[in-house]
Amino acid sequence: MIGKADRQMSFSDYWLLGKISEVSYYHRLRTWVFNNLNEEMFQPLFSYYGRESISPVYTFTAMLIQFEKGYSDREMEEESRFDDRIKYALTAPRDFDGIDAVTLCDHRKRLFNSEIGKEIFIKTISQAKEVGLFNKDNLHIIDSFMIWGSCARQDTYTMIYQGIKMVLRFMKFYEMEDASKKILKRTDYEENIKKPKIAWENEKEKAKLLEELVKDALSLVENIKTKKDIKDDLKKAIELLERIALQDVEITNDGHVKMIEGTAKDRIISVVDDEMRHGRKTSSKLSDGYKAEIITGGEKGSVVVGIEVDGANIADGEHMSDLIEQSRRNGVDIDKLYGDCAYSDFEEIEKRKEEGTDFCIRVPEATNPSGGFSKEEFKIDLEKGTVECPNGHIKQFDTEKTQKHEQVTVKFRAEECNDCPLKDQCTKSKKGRTINIHPYEKEIQEQREYQKTDEFKEDYAKRPNVERNISELTRHGGRKGRYRGKLKIRWQMIMVAINNNIKVIMKHISKICNRQIKKGEVCPKTA
Repeated sequence: MIGKADRQMSFSDYWLLGKISEVSYYHRLRTWVFNNLNEEMFQPLFSYYGRESISPVYTFTAMLIQFEKGYSDREMEEESRFDDRIKYALTAPRDFDGIDAVTLCDHRKRLFNSEIGKEIFIKTISQAKEVGLFNKDNLHIIDSFMIWGSCARQDTYTMIYQGIKMVLRFMKFYEMEDASKKILKRTDYEENIKKPKIAWENEKEKAKLLEELVKDALSLVENIKTKKDIKDDLKKAIELLERIALQDVEITNDGHVKMIEGTAKDRIISVVDDEMRHGRKTSSKLSDGYKAEIITGGEKGSVVVGIEVDGANIADGEHMSDLIEQSRRNGVDIDKLYGDCAYSDFEEIEKRKEEGTDFCIRVPEATNPSGGFSKEEFKIDLEKGTVECPNGHIKQFDTEKTQKHEQVTVKFRAEECNDCPLKDQCTKSKKGRTINIHPYEKEIQEQREYQKTDEFKEDYAKRPNVERNISELTRHGGRKGRYRGKLKIRWQMIMVAINNNIKVIMKHISKICNRQIKKGEVCPKTA
């Protein structure tokens, strides 16, 4: 049963009012919560019968404070009992007994599977519009940042071993464990260890262990697949086990198992959180976990208006279309969008331009990894359908394909290239140089020329405003995942975005109030 917030002030509470700075996070959060949150919003999460819980207004606000200050549930329990600033922000009286960690965990679990966080996020966007944050300085910018996973990355041996143990736990629960004992070669799966104890510096022992683990895993999977009416959680566990058993290995014709070279595509890196992925923000910066993509809006791009979360291996720009649509659903029409090279998807750009959205997005410069002539050194005539190399050789290509936005590959003959005096500056291939004509080559060429102008440079200089947002989000709860799985990480990012938007809204209202008080005018109603 839902609990009610105690809003009755005592003399002690009134005394505290003047002690908390009006420009502090605590005061601004309290003011926003007082005017915007009530128990009715959270009623769908609770029964109408039973023992009364702590007010969800308190717990939701406490979760916002946790992300802002980095508190764990136990730390939040202590702070809510003894810190007057926290009680003040919660809108609770000074004699409030605090929120225990178990209640925080219970209410959070209810919120994970509801749309309430999303609804409050949309509410903050509407308020930002109401208070005038979407003005002439409005900026819509798209960018991404990495989120560290909450679980450790596991090696292949650990994943398969732990995957087998996980399946065996489910089998024991469903009273199927007797069947497993007959098919498994190893007998140490019930031991309380992360992976088998062997001489890890011995390559033969490692190869033997890998073969045993893979064969045990596949035998277990095949055995369970023959059963009828497999429970959903067990089915999911065996699908995961089969995938991790095969993703890093190959089975030779004679039945032996060996590790493959390189990294499997979309590789699972943990059985504890199977949605975490390897990722790179730059060529030198690795990250394991998730990636968040955001669109900002409002004055100087300070308000988060859309957010998506995916595995860390997903390329930047993958969710550009989804974010534009999400922003519209959230009540924000994007007239112009700023982004870096990762968002130079001209198929999407041309589609959105027809809908009235303009773009200020940089196209990456043409480069040649081997250090020779780049594509820009070749004269590409899209109307005549010709490519001329730096030495004057000309090749034809099909203009009908480029007009249909199809990719075209132009190959210069090996005889021409091998006898060319400029070959060392062009290609190391004995088969000749190859030039790919992009489906949107015309638009890319035009954009590269436009990027050289002062007009573009002045306009594009607005894009880095998003870096302030990302810094704010990552410093206050957005850098490290607290939970497992995309659903929960996305909820975490929504809460972090709500916090950001509240701070921006309340700061903007304070500025308006200060200006109007100086003029002798009445301060507008707070959000």
